[in-house]
Amino acid sequence: MKKFLILAAMVFSMNAHTTESMRSCMLLPVTDGVDNKIGFRVFEDIENYIKDGSWCTYRSNSELINILGQYSKTLETHLNNKDVLKVVADKTKAGTMIRIGLILAANTTDVKVEIIGENGEDRYFKEQTLLKTTDTSVISQTVKNWLEMYEKTIPYNGRVKGVLGDQFTIDIGKKSQIFSGSEITIERPTVKRQHPLLKEVIDWQSEKIADAKVFDVGETQAQAKVTSYEGNKKLKIDDWVKVRSTEARKVVEQVNYGDKEDNQFGKLGSLGIFLNIGSGSITQSSSSERSLSGMMIGGDLEGEIWATRNWWAGLDIGKKFGSYKKDVGTFSQETNTTDNSYARLKFGYKYLPMGFFYGPQVDLYAGYATYSYGMSSNVIDGFTDFTFNGILLGVRGSLPVYEKMRAYLLIDFLLTSKYEEKTIVFGPDDSSSNYRLEVGAQYAYEPNITLSGGVQILQNKANFTGSTKEEQFKDTSAKIGAIFTF
Repeated sequence: MKKFLILAAMVFSMNAHTTESMRSCMLLPVTDGVDNKIGFRVFEDIENYIKDGSWCTYRSNSELINILGQYSKTLETHLNNKDVLKVVADKTKAGTMIRIGLILAANTTDVKVEIIGENGEDRYFKEQTLLKTTDTSVISQTVKNWLEMYEKTIPYNGRVKGVLGDQFTIDIGKKSQIFSGSEITIERPTVKRQHPLLKEVIDWQSEKIADAKVFDVGETQAQAKVTSYEGNKKLKIDDWVKVRSTEARKVVEQVNYGDKEDNQFGKLGSLGIFLNIGSGSITQSSSSERSLSGMMIGGDLEGEIWATRNWWAGLDIGKKFGSYKKDVGTFSQETNTTDNSYARLKFGYKYLPMGFFYGPQVDLYAGYATYSYGMSSNVIDGFTDFTFNGILLGVRGSLPVYEKMRAYLLIDFLLTSKYEEKTIVFGPDDSSSNYRLEVGAQYAYEPNITLSGGVQILQNKANFTGSTKEEQFKDTSAKIGAIFTF
């Protein structure tokens, strides 16, 4: 009787909500650009998958689907109309709409999945890839993988649907893996951030309201009680519920820990901060060889801005200091200090072989780079400020190897290397070359913090026709630091 009174009071406390839950979803008709036969088979498969799952309460409205079906010739146009989508969401009480588009060609299928908000224009998720098949089972599995990936980006487990003092109801139940005794946090959304170019919702900011504990769980809802408040604010309808821990919940999270955050797309870009320690050398070769070498230490900043999931622009800058000492040969001065720096402006394309942002990645990029060696001028020994610059080409590949670990390999070079001297020592070069090789590993310490470590080899070389035939600069260094996504 007491439980009934609590539930009744909570129901009467509910006011008209402003939004539906992102975990209340509807699957829109699937178009394939031809006769929609393949699209319909994919629709049936994905619909059954969603109904059998636990992350989404499926909103089916066969009458609405039949109405849309009458516009088969212009269905794709209607499904891209925000006003139509807003009506669909309103009629079905769906917080999100799953829009799947297929473009069929000879033995290929372009698959695109978008998750659209109830206002018809917010886009919470987007993925697209070209499959070398028209097999519906392969298409459906690709979509299922993406939907599992999207689930991990939903910023809450459930929402508050009724409040009575310190007790409240939650709109999720047993199927959502919440248990009696679950410790939960109540948060309130404050800011919704969108990508400035694509208008995709990429991040949410929220404030903590309270901690609570679940004391009763039904099939489709649960009841909990506040254990402590963060400030003076009280619970409201549609506040977010995040499950923190229970013994049963911990088991689930341990099993899926490697997948929990790794598939979540970054945000707008990244910034890497690195310490660079190693050795550097300069070698002059003619009839004989002489060289200097020494320890170098410095830092690197590597920034990227993601225009889309695949296209990006980057800027790398770095500086190192050190002192060279004689290794081989005769010099008028057996030591020389140096102040080396570099800058690389890059524009790249990220290829995702498996269609997942945090799966294997291959980056192809081009741009402009300059490498400067600021040695103390000594014309007798042939030292001054040397610079190599030109058009940059490169490739970078990375691969998940174990849970949060990734391995990466990078190589780039100056396609049109140009050699310059501050003070004329050797004069114009006949040719020059450059390459950079880097190999290392990365660890996802936090969703937005990646620890990185590797070894880098950088070489610049110029050839001449005079008494000095060749001058070569080579640095080998350890590079350790962190990458922050934002």
